[in-house]
Amino acid sequence: MVKAASKLAKRLSVPSFVIGLFIIALGTSAPEMAIGIFSGLDATNLLTLGDVIGSNIINILVVIGITAIIMPISVKSFIPRREIILSFITQLVLLFMFLNDNILSRVEAGILLVGMLVFAIYSFVKAKKGEDSSRYNIGENDEIYGYVEKQDDTFIGDEIQSESVIKLVGILMLGLVMLILGANVGVDNAVKIAHDFSLSEEFIGLTIIAVGTSLPEIVTSIIAVFRKEEDIAVGNIVGSNIINILFVLGISALINPIVAGEYIYFDIMVMLLATIFLFVPSFFYGKVSRRSGLVFVASYFIYLIYKLVSLGR
Repeated sequence: MVKAASKLAKRLSVPSFVIGLFIIALGTSAPEMAIGIFSGLDATNLLTLGDVIGSNIINILVVIGITAIIMPISVKSFIPRREIILSFITQLVLLFMFLNDNILSRVEAGILLVGMLVFAIYSFVKAKKGEDSSRYNIGENDEIYGYVEKQDDTFIGDEIQSESVIKLVGILMLGLVMLILGANVGVDNAVKIAHDFSLSEEFIGLTIIAVGTSLPEIVTSIIAVFRKEEDIAVGNIVGSNIINILFVLGISALINPIVAGEYIYFDIMVMLLATIFLFVPSFFYGKVSRRSGLVFVASYFIYLIYKLVSLGR
């Protein structure tokens, strides 16, 4: 689905930066989106809240952590200055929304969706000005996972020639249908597991569902690093984290307001701390080293152990 979307975007002359930030980030966030919609319709969207917060934590501590352990990630300076900070700000906004009354209302969901629209417009304008064109510079010999698939008969310079728009739309729709079916099954069974084992929907979302929906990010990031596209590995994660809050939670809470207990503040604080963890080595050292990767992964296991221990309280 993601490959078809990226090729279709190129055929329609969408700027490369927009393809990179939105097609890939939206593609890897698609499982969270589908679960957000279905859990909202079923009035079980504490599952989505847990999934979004858990996925954002896993994306940094586990995905970036494991990727850095495999191969240290070199990060360009403009990413931490802008996108990591923007991600941190969106998380603070979410925290303040819950601090008001422990509810993410439809009005607040609307604010998040407006934020998503502003983020999209801002990125598109920057791309059109060419400010970030070097970030996702696709040339004749480049091969960027998930953006374009270089094949002798499909990729020449910046133009994908042989595959028809109808075929690409068909593949895109088929992938979307399969994603929706999978999300529906995932939500139903996650709720059953929670009930059978007397676990909260929030806990299932933070752990089992969050791990499952973060799999696209870890695949994309590892392949991007092996292909010497470290900025894509970090950009994909940061973009997904922003979209998870602004779009996924926005859509889910618009369908059905999310009511959370005070326990959610601890998880939001861990999410904020994970973002700071990513910001510090990226901004001050220009890379995420293997040592930082080990700290990230170890931090996640400490968090997970705490969550498991807290079940008995």
